[in-house]
Amino acid sequence: MSQPTIKQKNKEIKLFLILFIISIFLSHMGVVSIEDSTIAPNYFIALIVSFILTKKASLNLYKVLIIGLATDIFVGQLIGQYGLIFIIIFILNLLTNKMIVIQNKKQIESLSFILILIGFVILWLTAKNYNMFIPLKIFLLQFILTFIAYLFFKVIIKKYTSK
Repeated sequence: MSQPTIKQKNKEIKLFLILFIISIFLSHMGVVSIEDSTIAPNYFIALIVSFILTKKASLNLYKVLIIGLATDIFVGQLIGQYGLIFIIIFILNLLTNKMIVIQNKKQIESLSFILILIGFVILWLTAKNYNMFIPLKIFLLQFILTFIAYLFFKVIIKKYTSK
């Protein structure tokens, strides 16, 4: 496989920044036709998982940490919470790729499903308003909406970087 050129890398980084800014705005809006404002996709987990699994924007551990800290600042969460989530997602993806050969689409989607789920569990464990009993319905709706956001980001990444 050929190495991406500097122009391609810059294009991928620019795409990441645009999608990150869009995610900031979308994270402050509710989902249309859902009355409960707590039920919203976690765009940042979806974005980072989509970029990690598509191997775009040449993400490494330091960049993932900085992105996580920036997310914490823009979203208003505990400083380091998203940094921790993104680092764990990055490391788990790295370890999974070292131990298991992931080649087909079903394996990648299964890995993304697991990484998003792990991101949600860590987010729940480190939340500043630690609620021991999150209703299963709300958790499942947030998870499904985040997975749909992941698929949406993945399509945008593939279309934009394939040109």
